[in-house]
Amino acid sequence: MSKSIGIDLGTTNSVAALKKIDTEILINAEGEQLTPSVVSMQIKGHLLKSTKILVGRHALDWMIQDPKNTIVSIKRLMGRGFSDAEIKKLLAEERFSYQVKPLSDASGQSLCVVLNKKEYTPEQISANILEKIKKDSEKQLKEKIDHAVVTVPAYFNDKQKTATRRAAALANIKVQRLLPEPTAAAISFGVDNLQPGEAKTIMVFDLGGGTFDLSILTIADGQFIEQGKGGDMWLGGDDIDDLIRQYVYSETEEENELESLSELIDKLDNRDKNRFLGELKQKIEQAKIKLSSSDKAYIDILGLLKDEDGDIVDIDIELHREKFEQLLTPFVERTISLSKKLISDINFELDLIDQVILVGGSSNIPLVVKKIKQLFGADKVLQHSRPMLAIAEGAAILAHRLSDSYECPQCGHEVAQDDTTCPSCQFNLEENLIASGLLDIVHSSSHDYFLELDGGKLYKLAEENTPLPFNAHFSFKLVHQDQRLAHFKFSNAVNEQQESIGDLWLSFDVPHKTFDKDNLPDIQLDFEIDINNLIRVSAVLDGYPDINISKTLSRGGVDEQLFLELENSINKVNNDDSMGKSIYTSLEFLNRSLTIADQINHLLDPDTGSMDKKIYNKIIKAHNIAIDIFDHDEAFIGNQYYISNLMGSFGNLIPDKEKKKIENKIARFEEKVNSGKLKEIQKARDEALDELDNYPILGSLMQLSSAEQIVSQSNDSNKAYYFNNAIDNIIDSLEAGYMEKAEQMLSEVLPEAFNILENRSEKKLHIFKEVQA
Repeated sequence: MSKSIGIDLGTTNSVAALKKIDTEILINAEGEQLTPSVVSMQIKGHLLKSTKILVGRHALDWMIQDPKNTIVSIKRLMGRGFSDAEIKKLLAEERFSYQVKPLSDASGQSLCVVLNKKEYTPEQISANILEKIKKDSEKQLKEKIDHAVVTVPAYFNDKQKTATRRAAALANIKVQRLLPEPTAAAISFGVDNLQPGEAKTIMVFDLGGGTFDLSILTIADGQFIEQGKGGDMWLGGDDIDDLIRQYVYSETEEENELESLSELIDKLDNRDKNRFLGELKQKIEQAKIKLSSSDKAYIDILGLLKDEDGDIVDIDIELHREKFEQLLTPFVERTISLSKKLISDINFELDLIDQVILVGGSSNIPLVVKKIKQLFGADKVLQHSRPMLAIAEGAAILAHRLSDSYECPQCGHEVAQDDTTCPSCQFNLEENLIASGLLDIVHSSSHDYFLELDGGKLYKLAEENTPLPFNAHFSFKLVHQDQRLAHFKFSNAVNEQQESIGDLWLSFDVPHKTFDKDNLPDIQLDFEIDINNLIRVSAVLDGYPDINISKTLSRGGVDEQLFLELENSINKVNNDDSMGKSIYTSLEFLNRSLTIADQINHLLDPDTGSMDKKIYNKIIKAHNIAIDIFDHDEAFIGNQYYISNLMGSFGNLIPDKEKKKIENKIARFEEKVNSGKLKEIQKARDEALDELDNYPILGSLMQLSSAEQIVSQSNDSNKAYYFNNAIDNIIDSLEAGYMEKAEQMLSEVLPEAFNILENRSEKKLHIFKEVQA
């Protein structure tokens, strides 16, 4: 294995670290430990424009010139949908200087940002940051880097973790482990502060740029056991910046008797507006940092704004720490409340926490430190000596532990991870790992996980803070004997709100089979959460081992949107009360839905999440045709069944010289049913039926056969025998040349068959897709 590093992919800054004997922070190309998590599109020229992607410090510097084409805090958008309530809230508050919109191919299920009129997913932007970190680290180390432990907030949901993996894959980084940021900080702390044989339970309080993370761990002899996780993925330094921004706006409006400062800013030309917003962001961040060590800070932007009368409106605000803390108090109280909740959720008491470790840039704010000390006692609270670097250090230590081999601390000889002593110098590697490093981590789940059952009831699959990996087996039942689809809708509870994490659709085309209504088959569901909190589900229909599906959840991409559209269409069919629609029209839609669901399940690459455009176009076409056929009440499934089975059952009654011509027409019809447009299917069907009209007695036999199948499915064995016997007798008469006798028998039995077929056609078919416990 090539070199493996630890990467803290942060909201505001990102850091890389490497552990050999000691842990070191890797310096970027600009000679800095922190790489701003900023990506910008630099556009130069007027007539012949040139563009260049900037990442890190250069992108941050360029933001003053063009904030609209500079992406900051992209981590907050990872794994999110445009329709998410929090995204809509941030957009309404004008928290983004750049454009955020629905991803073109995925509607509200995903989103993108726009640089120079081109769409980029959050994963692509994050991949740019990771690519820079990888490239700069390789330059410093003078060797290739393929693997990394990448940190994520402990309270990241499953979509966000999947998005992080996808970003790493786009940057050509193989992720050894997604490590919760508080656990990474605990590893960094534990290595330096615990002696062999010493055990402590610590709470990591990680207040970063975009998220607030909590984790309680017990550390002893190299073992890190996650007892519980909590926090809020929408609470961080960005929100503190916004509190200051709102204060600046309100004070300036009051001093200058303005209705709306935002409207004045919007009236600036693009160049001045960009400069104003860029400067404001920088000065707010500088004021926030200064107020951690000073009693006051200034935020001023002079000479850029004018009111309706053309008079200059200067931003000139003096912010005192007392006022800052007044603004900040509800924010800090929220972090205290979440800390208490986590301790309660895992049935701990405050005095069971030996130490509280503060990490993340915003944890240095005096009010935060003061409130935490009031809760736990000043002697228990430690501010990490490297709060901005600790997470990357912890990730590097784990990356070193997960490598295939490493250097012996005593002689430098390469040793394998499972070596207990160095083959070269006999140094005790196991004791050294326990004494000075990381031996093992016992991870836990971040959320409660649920499955939605028939009627909307939630079935809990796994509890929050369950030790990982977790694997459980469940049995669920169909809701109806005619069911051919099972839709598993998974969710987790985040901030006490249910949030979808993905769908699994199992389709089972069992032709002409009706299940026993008193003994419906079970669907066996396996639900797995790995140590990265990523989820894999698989389902199989009892008695039909070939009817199965497996999938990693939480893609949050175009497949979810397609599944949502399919579900909406099924609901439309079920709720359609149009007069005159045949049951076969709904059956046609059901059969097409089986194929569509299976295609959607295989649309995305399981590793990168990239979409197969050909399959996507095929799905869109198939769905549109299915709706078109239903809207026009065209029951092609009945036609296809009638035509295909007629030849299979009674084709031997047709002269060989005519048979080939009919078979060609039928083959063309079947091809168009699967791939053609509505008019093409209609034309091919009519051509096949025109050929078969030359043999009307065969059509009558097919009607008898259809009636026989209907009564068989209703378990009327006597009536089924009656029709089956009639068919055999009629065929015998035809083969013996007794046409009149065959026609006489048909005239006697057909009226009863017509009644059965008509009653069947008038019934309404409901497409069932739910499951029950």
